[in-house]
Amino acid sequence: MDAQSYREFFGQLPTGVTAIVAKSPAGPVGLIVGTFSSVSLDPPLVSFMVTNGSRSWAAVRPEGRFTANILASDQRQLSQTLSGWSPDKFRSIKFEDDHETVIRDCLAWADCLLEREVEAGDHIIVLAKPLQLTVGRPARPLIFFQRAYHRTLPVEDSRAPGWA
Repeated sequence: MDAQSYREFFGQLPTGVTAIVAKSPAGPVGLIVGTFSSVSLDPPLVSFMVTNGSRSWAAVRPEGRFTANILASDQRQLSQTLSGWSPDKFRSIKFEDDHETVIRDCLAWADCLLEREVEAGDHIIVLAKPLQLTVGRPARPLIFFQRAYHRTLPVEDSRAPGWA
């Protein structure tokens, strides 16, 4: 199986866009993931995946705690800014006044405690315990699908025959 076919196949599956942010002695550090997910209700666990050797994850990991910020559809530019590796990438990011790792106007956020990491091929699966879950403003999520950003649209009538 070649990498291009693999990417094309999984590009058909839309993913949410989540900013993982931690507070370090030098200021905020973090990265964008498209794999943030619920793992278990009992005990509560969440996960996301990062590439082996990710410098951004290497900056977050030692803190042991982070906030997963689920981004809204109007936060595409913010996602693009945080996707790169620049020591200044957080300079223009606005945070909630009472929480240094919660991105202002995100849809929801989870304060998390790192539980463990599992090596899986060329990635690391990060498992974390959510300490607090907060739903922010009502808005549509930022979605990544077929190598581009999208926003969701409501289905006209999800109660129609054929919809579960």
